[in-house]
Amino acid sequence: MANQQTIDELASLAVQVRDETRIGANTAQRVGGLLLRIVRALEVSDVEQLSQYFLRKDVADMAQGIITFAQGLVANGTITAAQGATFGRFIESITEGKGAAIDAQGHAEVESLKVRSYAMFMELIINRLNAVEGDTVFTDSGTIESVSEIEPGTYLLTMRKRWDYDFTSFQDNDVVFGSLNSLLADGSYRTSWFRVNSVNRSANQLTVSLYPDDEVPAGVNFPPEVSMNISRRGNQTNDERQSCWYISSYEGVIMYLEGVTKPILDESNYYLSIGRPKHLTLFNGLPINYSHPYIFARGAIIQDLLRIDFEGNPTYEVIDLGLWDATAQYIRGYDAASHKYVQHQVWWKSCCWRCMSAAATIGLAPRWNNTQWVCIVGDSNFTLTITSTKGRFFRYGQEYTTLGFILKHGEMDISVDASQVEWTRESGLTAEDLLWNTEHASASTTLDITPRDMPSNWYDTKQVAFRCTVFLRDGETYSETLTFNM
Repeated sequence: MANQQTIDELASLAVQVRDETRIGANTAQRVGGLLLRIVRALEVSDVEQLSQYFLRKDVADMAQGIITFAQGLVANGTITAAQGATFGRFIESITEGKGAAIDAQGHAEVESLKVRSYAMFMELIINRLNAVEGDTVFTDSGTIESVSEIEPGTYLLTMRKRWDYDFTSFQDNDVVFGSLNSLLADGSYRTSWFRVNSVNRSANQLTVSLYPDDEVPAGVNFPPEVSMNISRRGNQTNDERQSCWYISSYEGVIMYLEGVTKPILDESNYYLSIGRPKHLTLFNGLPINYSHPYIFARGAIIQDLLRIDFEGNPTYEVIDLGLWDATAQYIRGYDAASHKYVQHQVWWKSCCWRCMSAAATIGLAPRWNNTQWVCIVGDSNFTLTITSTKGRFFRYGQEYTTLGFILKHGEMDISVDASQVEWTRESGLTAEDLLWNTEHASASTTLDITPRDMPSNWYDTKQVAFRCTVFLRDGETYSETLTFNM
């Protein structure tokens, strides 16, 4: 690069040419000489010296000061924004975008982000689908920044400050659990259980003691490590710090623990479980499918409890309302007053009836052929009785009587519901009985008996039977016999 003396000389000559007023003074020799001296000065300029002052675009270079890009910065791509910086072939889109960019307002859009220490957010907006792997514990927590072993099994932990005035919330005798993922291809991780012996809040430090292997759930306990996330699970002495709750994708459960004083839990520590149940002895003998989710709690306060079967259909709660009331409304469905699915049950004519209709007809009593009701308990059998106006004992030649029948369902007389009645005689004389049956095939609900209806062996056998068969409209058939004696 030309020295300052040469620059001054060239400047002086240039001023002389510029300010010359005499005609013919700026000859070709004078002007050409100035230009020639400028060219020679440039020939001896040192490129390496120039690189101290100017950035090069043909080789890798570094600026020693701050560079301001008024119109933006493009790195290995094409700019798509008026201002800011883009990297790669930037396409703006939350779902289909490519590359990266930071605009003039500080808005950044990138493909992925790795934070080695911590990230601070004033507001965090995430996709509606938020997948969380591992365990999420809702209790005192922190991250170990440094570890020093004081003596075998005892460590001094310095906790990482999340902000300038942050300090650890752990307390003496806390039972603490820590986990660290190795981030290796084998997916291995290490867990550590220890007790807090003392807390130095000004230094943000914990003095802890490691639990022996036989006192931790996995049977192997690892020392605490740098970057390990730790959380409180309980406390050995303070019962107000002996509870915590967590969500575990490994266990498939939301769990609330109470009374925790050591790493290995007792059955009494499980107070609430939503998800796959633990194999607790209090579940022994219960028809539990341990692959399906259940809700287990020490107590529950419930206003509306709706029961359904495995197909999602409502399970109705049977409500016994006592004797049937002709003025009452009975239902099988959702009851707005009790906020339950209910099925009303009543008692009528020695039978227990359950409503099968969303709204049974008011005043229509439960009975065998009323589809709005079904009989489930009590004397619900059908009984058929044959009646005789003159009894069933006769003297020879005095056999005059009228037969009839009474059909009951429980205590309810349903004789009028008979769709057909058939009368037959059974005397042991097949031919005579067949003829008699044919002659009386059109008999109605009653049958008049005279001596002519007696069989020819009546004087000898002194016994004959008449059978009544009743057919109901639903296809059911009921039969009974009445035996005459002499």
